[in-house]
Amino acid sequence: MSLITPKAPKRHKATTISADEVEAYLRQHPDFFYDQLDLLEMLKVPHPCGEAVSLVARQISLLRDSNRQLQSQLNDILQIARDNDALHQRIHQLTLTLLDAATLDDTLGSLTWCLHEYFQADFVTVKIVQPSIESPIAGLYVPSDDVGLVLFASVLETGKPYCGKPDPVHAKYMFGNNASGVLSYALVPLQHVGLKGLLAIGSRDASRFQTGMGLHFLGQLGEVVSARLASLLSEAT
Repeated sequence: MSLITPKAPKRHKATTISADEVEAYLRQHPDFFYDQLDLLEMLKVPHPCGEAVSLVARQISLLRDSNRQLQSQLNDILQIARDNDALHQRIHQLTLTLLDAATLDDTLGSLTWCLHEYFQADFVTVKIVQPSIESPIAGLYVPSDDVGLVLFASVLETGKPYCGKPDPVHAKYMFGNNASGVLSYALVPLQHVGLKGLLAIGSRDASRFQTGMGLHFLGQLGEVVSARLASLLSEAT
């Protein structure tokens, strides 16, 4: 009788899956772990502190970090909105105050008070180039050929406000004896029909008016002041 040696079972060659293939598969099937919750709890991922935590715990930690960042961004947006609303309210109040002023002197006095009260201004100066006026207020009217206006030519020509640290010469021209106390300032062009001039707002705080800060509200302020001054001056002529 012959003996038949049974054939050895066929061995399957082991298949090696690379990390890149696993990553690609999971990216294509992000819901893979929905039906593999037990596996999800078994997985361990590195943590910045050096300890190993479950994937679920790690994902929760990442979500919490993300939520904190989003909450911080939301808080910043809400604060900006509140600040903008407060600025709108202050400009509105300043507009009403200027409308109540019946004369040029009263208007300039009300403007100075409002800028002190609502915008924390320490020094306020107005220079009118056009029209030519007579006023008991010293230094209010500046002839168009005044050499000092060359210092502010760019603001007058572009019609855009400027903020920053004043040059001593600029500060002296605008604020006179108070120049040494002005550590930052805003220059606001005053332009309306028949009116051309400058509004200078000085601060003892070096960080109050910084180069590059938003100028939208200063532009609005300039428009309000210009319109009121132009109206009063036209009535006086």
